[in-house]
Amino acid sequence: MSNTPEYQAASATNKPVSSKQGKNVPPINGQPTDDNPPQTQVMSRGKRVIRGIQSLTIIIALILSAYSYTVIDSLNESDSSVASESYEVLVRTEGRDADHICSAGGADILIGNDENNNGILEEIEVTSTTRLCHGEAGQSGSSGNTGPSGSPGVNSMVSTSVIGNGHQACLFGGLLIDTGLDANGDGILDSGEVINSEYVCNGAIGAAGNDGNNGGNGHSALVERVTPPAYLCANGFVINFGVDNGAGDGFADDGIMQSGEIVESLKVCSEPLQYGPVSDFSLGLTNGLSNICSEFSWSAANQMIITAGSNGLTGCELWTSHGSVDSTDLLLDINPGGGDSSPGLHLGFTAVTLGEEELWLFDADSGVNGRELWVSNLSTAGTLQLTGYSGDGILPQSVHTKWMGGLLFSDANFDFMWTDGISMYNLFDAPFFDLEQQMALDSVQTKLSAHSDTSFAIDELGLWFSGIHDDYGYEMHHLSNSGNLTTWDLNSFEDSSPGPILPMGNSAILVADDGINGRQLVELTTTGSYNWLTSMTLQSNGNPPTSVGEHLGVNLVSNQVIFDAQITAVDPTVWSYDLNTGALTELSSIVVAPSQQVAPVIANGKIWFDCITGATAEELCVSDGTVDGTKVIHEFQPGMASAEIRGLKATDSHLLIIANGMANGINTGHCLWSFDVVTFETSVVYDPWQGTGNNSDAGFYGELFSSAEVVLFVADNGQDGHELHMWSPLSITDEWLIW
Repeated sequence: MSNTPEYQAASATNKPVSSKQGKNVPPINGQPTDDNPPQTQVMSRGKRVIRGIQSLTIIIALILSAYSYTVIDSLNESDSSVASESYEVLVRTEGRDADHICSAGGADILIGNDENNNGILEEIEVTSTTRLCHGEAGQSGSSGNTGPSGSPGVNSMVSTSVIGNGHQACLFGGLLIDTGLDANGDGILDSGEVINSEYVCNGAIGAAGNDGNNGGNGHSALVERVTPPAYLCANGFVINFGVDNGAGDGFADDGIMQSGEIVESLKVCSEPLQYGPVSDFSLGLTNGLSNICSEFSWSAANQMIITAGSNGLTGCELWTSHGSVDSTDLLLDINPGGGDSSPGLHLGFTAVTLGEEELWLFDADSGVNGRELWVSNLSTAGTLQLTGYSGDGILPQSVHTKWMGGLLFSDANFDFMWTDGISMYNLFDAPFFDLEQQMALDSVQTKLSAHSDTSFAIDELGLWFSGIHDDYGYEMHHLSNSGNLTTWDLNSFEDSSPGPILPMGNSAILVADDGINGRQLVELTTTGSYNWLTSMTLQSNGNPPTSVGEHLGVNLVSNQVIFDAQITAVDPTVWSYDLNTGALTELSSIVVAPSQQVAPVIANGKIWFDCITGATAEELCVSDGTVDGTKVIHEFQPGMASAEIRGLKATDSHLLIIANGMANGINTGHCLWSFDVVTFETSVVYDPWQGTGNNSDAGFYGELFSSAEVVLFVADNGQDGHELHMWSPLSITDEWLIW
């Protein structure tokens, strides 16, 4: 074992690259603007009362659901000798478009038993349906004489308060829900304004069963009202219904609602979910983000954005934001004096968890020590330089991935390094390998190094990676989670130059060159064996292909391996390899240049990517692994104009796409679109710079980021230059009721 397995932050080594032998190695608040006035609708007092009653009906339905779940939960935990079957009660809400039943639209509340225990309320399991219809607008009457001005409308309100044990209505405590009209307009539901009150009581301790053995004690029902996160909803509430059973990380019967104990939640917002710019780093039309300053990510644990940004004074530095312009602050000027530290320029931002603390790892240049690895807990005091090489420790060629709870990356010496956010190790001396495995890996530690084209792929068994071995050249390797290293020599003549990797547990499929047949698909197994799967040749002269998996990569759809290959002298096309039959098929000779602009995504059992055809410029394409199912699926720009797709992410049952398209015959410029992968419906969900002829140029800097709650991208709204914008994909789901 090496003498210095652990590299501390202040003493990182700077050894030269060893010589290689053998082969040659190559507003949010969504505030309206003058150009985008809000669409308002004056609501009469009567309609507001109806809306309040509708909301109360929804709340009562969910309360009944939570109460039913509590009863069932108590029965499930009984130690009864009488065999009985019970199911979890589920509630699902669905928005309802205008139809013959609800001419103005509305919502359906579906309740039923989860009979197959899959956590999804399916149609055959629905036992009760409550339909809420929006009120219809009355027909216009004949014009009358102008009457006196009416009094201002009154808002309907909901107020909740916790009641303790011993209350006359709820012996074991619970929640009081008051509804009424804010007659004095002070934003508070006063006692004299309450129209209706409902108690939601915690359940009593369950009694012993009459049949069989005595049942165990049941758990109380819990109800809590919480304020929604400001980055999603500025004016609303969330009511959680649960059982105090200690599920998840909770403690049973402690009277505190933990996240794992929540059964159902009612989420209500009085306006559309927040969207808009979250930064104005450099005031006015000056861009706050650029080619060297465009990295950002989202911390769900801290409900915070971590981003690079330039305000024109400090240079490109490290900022954080809670999702609004006024909450975006400079975290640290890493390179003081106006120089650019450009956080995340080569390695981006990666979050790791150490104990219970979330740490963010990124590269930055302090202007003194060169470009090094930094760590931050999103506080100024907790943002520190982690490595200390002589000169730049991180290069543009450095590669990285998250593995074994830390960050794996290649440094300026082309060594593979691993860090947990505190200490630095050579990969083969990492603390998750025991002493015996570390000693076994010492013999190869100095022989392995990263290549400028090194790629990583992770599965449940370990790490697949390409790298340089002194004895074999640029070849393929596998390092198991327990520290067993396997190396393949796929090309005995020169480098096999492994390409994109599809990990599959005990095996992986990738593209490599055997030195005779050009670049082909090959399957490796963790036992060290390999099998060449394809033998493609160029159609023009029968020579070996040189371009396979260059853009679309290697993907698995059902039993089909989907990849791109250039077999003609024109453009690459889409191909499939059937793992069951071994059949190799060109899926389309019409769909060419797949995934030339953005990485593909898998959704709804299909692969989605950008492509070009003879009848279209670049548009959205799809393949299910069949000839008939490989085609252009949507044209954002009809005809030969290009969609210029700059971002593609999958979330829930939708694709989120930054594209230049046409909506209602008007060119939108680059903006954010939603594409339903089931119905194929497409719509603009957020256009940062609306208006004919206006183009936000979204996605020109940085990449599209998407999580379950937020989407981030760079765009120009015509007032602030290129800045960071946020939108929520929850806007296109039924999770929130917009009241």
